[in-house]
Amino acid sequence: MSTTSMHPLAADYLRRLRRAGSELPPGRLDDLCAEIESHLAEAIPPGTSDAEALSVIERLGPPEEIVEAEQPAPAGPTRGDPRTWREWAAIVLLPLGGFLFGVGWIAGAILLWSSRAWSTRDKLIGTLIVPGGIAAFIPVLLLAGTAAKTRCATYTRSAAGSFGLGARHCVSVGGPSTSHEILAIVLVAIVIVAPIAVAVHLARSAGRLT
Repeated sequence: MSTTSMHPLAADYLRRLRRAGSELPPGRLDDLCAEIESHLAEAIPPGTSDAEALSVIERLGPPEEIVEAEQPAPAGPTRGDPRTWREWAAIVLLPLGGFLFGVGWIAGAILLWSSRAWSTRDKLIGTLIVPGGIAAFIPVLLLAGTAAKTRCATYTRSAAGSFGLGARHCVSVGGPSTSHEILAIVLVAIVIVAPIAVAVHLARSAGRLT
């Protein structure tokens, strides 16, 4: 229907609708204008008073609101999008921050618990498995290893071959046992591998809640 045969107020409404919808895809804008034009032609027949025409137009609402309702909804965040610099910093600091006098690991734990990218289970895994990260292998080595045992004796030897008091002589009689060495190796392997595995887990699981 040509706008020249429509009520002037209806024709003006269609012109404002087309201007407001200039950013819509051309095909969708044409369909929308055709729908509104058909409705106005039926609701405001020739001879309708201006007051009645305005009442119909007011019920339709401003053209801008109609166009806004036709805009495509913004795409929601995809899985993994929440991994901002904070999440990546936590993933790096948890395994490696212990080398910064432990401050880096604490900062990583704070970033981990303040993020919405992980569940409570993930946060517990990130903080309870080998606190301190890879740097924890240093105290593990100190605790797992045992110092060599030393036995000392003081003696002298006369010309006749008898012994008496004299110079002190110390002899090492022991050191870390084989079982202690194996334990130390296992603990160090765990302390190194576990933080790396946790970091990989956190990187993969970040954003699943969304």
